[in-house]
Amino acid sequence: MKKAFTLIEIIFVIVIIGLLATVAIPRFLNLKNHSVIESMSYTLTTGLNEALETASNYMYLENNTTFKLGDILHINEQKLVSGIKWNYTTRGKYNRDGTYSLRDETYSTPRVVLRITLDKNDRVIKYRIDCKNLKTKTHKVLRKLCIKKWGNADIQEDVGF
Repeated sequence: MKKAFTLIEIIFVIVIIGLLATVAIPRFLNLKNHSVIESMSYTLTTGLNEALETASNYMYLENNTTFKLGDILHINEQKLVSGIKWNYTTRGKYNRDGTYSLRDETYSTPRVVLRITLDKNDRVIKYRIDCKNLKTKTHKVLRKLCIKKWGNADIQEDVGF
């Protein structure tokens, strides 16, 4: 007598794998979107507080004014999901002390979703969140999660050190 699977057993296994895949794949994609929102949230809470403390130490305790935002706030500039990427620059009049931007690069001209800028002259770290800059066509779920977390308004704040 041969030991083998019957056709019905194989079909059942394929159906079960298919059902598991239909549940797991959307959850996995949603998990990636949640990770972007959590990255933004973590950067604005923990990362920003640590950067403010470090900037304050540099300015007042060490009398050091040569630091840039990249020296006090470290963000992994990897692509988070397709088209969403962190970018760091020190070029330009407003970016000379350093600016991190989380940008949606699926537009022909990238749009900034979250921007964090160091301004040593005014002794502030400025941040701006605009969830509407996430493209609905490519990042609909991510845009909804962002608006749920921070609202639909363009948020701009300065935090002094």
